[in-house]
Amino acid sequence: MGLMMSIKKGEIYLANLGNKTSADIGKIRPVLVFQNNFLNRMLNETQYKDVVVLPLSSQIRKNDFTYYLPATDKLEKESVVLCNAIKMIDASRILYDKGVLLKLSQEQIFEIENILYNLLGCTNR
Repeated sequence: MGLMMSIKKGEIYLANLGNKTSADIGKIRPVLVFQNNFLNRMLNETQYKDVVVLPLSSQIRKNDFTYYLPATDKLEKESVVLCNAIKMIDASRILYDKGVLLKLSQEQIFEIENILYNLLGCTNR
């Protein structure tokens, strides 16, 4: 797979999540890169090729574990980030040639971090 573009936490790309099985999230859909940028840099420098992502859905379900995003930039449909569907995918599944669909603000990233904090039942910061 040659050199990939540099991805960053908070960027949304299209990714091929494969075939949908039972309640699992599949198909080509937007995903939010949500691992730290140290790991993102390692994608080009080592054999480490996995990326932690949060899938997006255009089926708007608002609950304690989704984060709403309006259609903006190249994100064509209003969507929710499915914080309860954390996935680790091979970096080759990201469709880099489509570019970044949207870059979240630091405030948006912080709000999603808080959702994940509660989802995972963390007790210290």
